[in-house]
Amino acid sequence: MKGHRNLCVGLVLLGLLPCTTLYAQPYQDPLDAPAQVNRLAASSQLTAVAMVGQRIVAVGARGMVLLSDDQGNNWQQAKVPVSSDLVAVQFSGDKQGWAVGHDGVVLHSGDAGATWEKQLDGRILEKLLTAHFKEMAAKDNEKAQQYLDLIKLNFANGPEQPFLGVWFENEQDGFVVGAFGTIMGTHDGGKTWESWLEKVDNPDMLHYNAIVGIAGQTYITSEQGSVFKLDKEQQRFIKLSSGYTGSFFGILGNQQFLLAYGLRGNAYKSLDEGQTWSRLETASTTGLVAGVLDEKGHILLASEAGAVIESRDEGKSFKPLPDVRPALFAGLALAAPDRAVVVGLSGVQVISLQ
Repeated sequence: MKGHRNLCVGLVLLGLLPCTTLYAQPYQDPLDAPAQVNRLAASSQLTAVAMVGQRIVAVGARGMVLLSDDQGNNWQQAKVPVSSDLVAVQFSGDKQGWAVGHDGVVLHSGDAGATWEKQLDGRILEKLLTAHFKEMAAKDNEKAQQYLDLIKLNFANGPEQPFLGVWFENEQDGFVVGAFGTIMGTHDGGKTWESWLEKVDNPDMLHYNAIVGIAGQTYITSEQGSVFKLDKEQQRFIKLSSGYTGSFFGILGNQQFLLAYGLRGNAYKSLDEGQTWSRLETASTTGLVAGVLDEKGHILLASEAGAVIESRDEGKSFKPLPDVRPALFAGLALAAPDRAVVVGLSGVQVISLQ
């Protein structure tokens, strides 16, 4: 046995045998494995970033959540009960926050991101949706079986479908959205969730890439140039047609305008809450994956090619920001009036807006 072990060690050092051969670890589902501490977390893969007060909170691969209380100079890793990839994060109020990601994960923090608990995952989601649509089928709802077939297909390989966006209007009322038309709502801060799959004008079950509240309205961005707007009276998301045929990854705006952005540098603007849209010239040819709007109406958009472009005239013109270190960007947030934080494949970068 000793000679066999020495041979294995030699093969590992030569790069001919993976080190896991020596001490094989049993597989542990990411839903059951807490995120591991990573000393190089600030330079590891991150996918989204948000502000809660003066704190920066970034989320990313393998359940990573990072916190900075000094404008991004120093970071600490939060305790997270799963190691599923996290792709979106949002805070409502001074302490309450939610992060979502792969395996149908929804996490909640009540202490401004310091610690997290799991509120929902793909295992629970499958049971909730199946029970919901079986109840609808028992009431002779003609579309219920179609949803049941979809759920069976989506969960055939386990709880792998991701949530891609999260939005809470306040500390109680919120939505999470994701792949294949999946959308869930809550009215108690995420303690319980209900299906909204059947409450969206999305018969093709397009993916939902993001959800956000703008000027008292709630919007979802999707594939095929689709934007969905919540009709509060009907309690239903209505489809808005932009005239674009590609995917929108996000949307930003204020009381004056909306701006949806997506594939190949495409961005479209609306002055009437999404009823009509016009294409903008962004001077970008790669996907625009994240955006923010400051109090002065200045627009920042981050591209997957590693640029951050800025508009100071509500989208009429854009120019790249200087001194941005190119990387595969995924998330963007304003850290201060003169600073932004961008995250991506190479971790965190703080950029000057002066």
